[in-house]
Amino acid sequence: MSSIQLVGVDGSNPLGFLAALGLLRVVRGARLGFSPDGSFRAFVDGLDRSKSDLATLIAADAEAAANESAPWRFTYTKAATKKQGPQEVADLKAPPDDFKTFLATCIEAWLMGNDEAAIYAAAYGTDIAVDGKGNTKPTAFHFTAAQQTFLGAVEGIRASVTREWVETSLFEGHGERPGSNLRWDPGAERNWALMAINPSGEGTRVDAPLEWLAFRGLPLLPSFPRGSRIITTGVVGRGDDMTFTWPLWSFPASLLTTRSALQVDWTGSTKERAARGVFAICSSAIRRTSQGFGNFGPSSVMS
Repeated sequence: MSSIQLVGVDGSNPLGFLAALGLLRVVRGARLGFSPDGSFRAFVDGLDRSKSDLATLIAADAEAAANESAPWRFTYTKAATKKQGPQEVADLKAPPDDFKTFLATCIEAWLMGNDEAAIYAAAYGTDIAVDGKGNTKPTAFHFTAAQQTFLGAVEGIRASVTREWVETSLFEGHGERPGSNLRWDPGAERNWALMAINPSGEGTRVDAPLEWLAFRGLPLLPSFPRGSRIITTGVVGRGDDMTFTWPLWSFPASLLTTRSALQVDWTGSTKERAARGVFAICSSAIRRTSQGFGNFGPSSVMS
């Protein structure tokens, strides 16, 4: 068994790190690590598979999720307004009663032995926290707003994934093409105040295989209630002052080991981190516009 380098998966980029987590969930038996040579590229170990096999497996995972009963799907009906009738919405900012119904359905599935819906539900939100409009306050990684919907964007990304695109994205890099994204790549930020030109005339771009894998990795960063608030694993702060922090490790780690590592506060002793194979700590501020859109800021790396 040989190690497979994922040239297009930069662990120091929040999108790349989330995508690496998703690959662990999609490819059973894989072990994940990151190159400590300054490239921070992800690699997988412990598999008797080729690059072509991995690309086929990931594309097949996206295709299989086309099923309307896929466990990650959640919609609710938005009440009619004077301008339009009731709408079916694929987003996480649902009225609390609708989200609680979804949670109850996921718990029933979990009791029947299907835990995939439950772990996605735990990643999405809680039955406690609400936003200023009285709707469910979702995971800190929910960056869509206005007419855009989080799970609607996920579905568009999923449907565009192809085997050829997976190979380009993971093993060659520079896999971006025109399309909508989840705003998890710092390079996708389009805040006019931070740019030399008005970005409204420029189309957005997406690396669909990475974004799909990142969404598949979301259950490794669940949310949970703290009082009346929602806390997302790896994220500290609140409101407009939130930061996502994550470790990079050089020794190949299994899914279960990685899940445990994500629950640890790695900001302490450098010596202790090194003893456990963690060679860097990355962090990225979560920026939000007045319209409610979010985006990761440029990441920083601390050895």
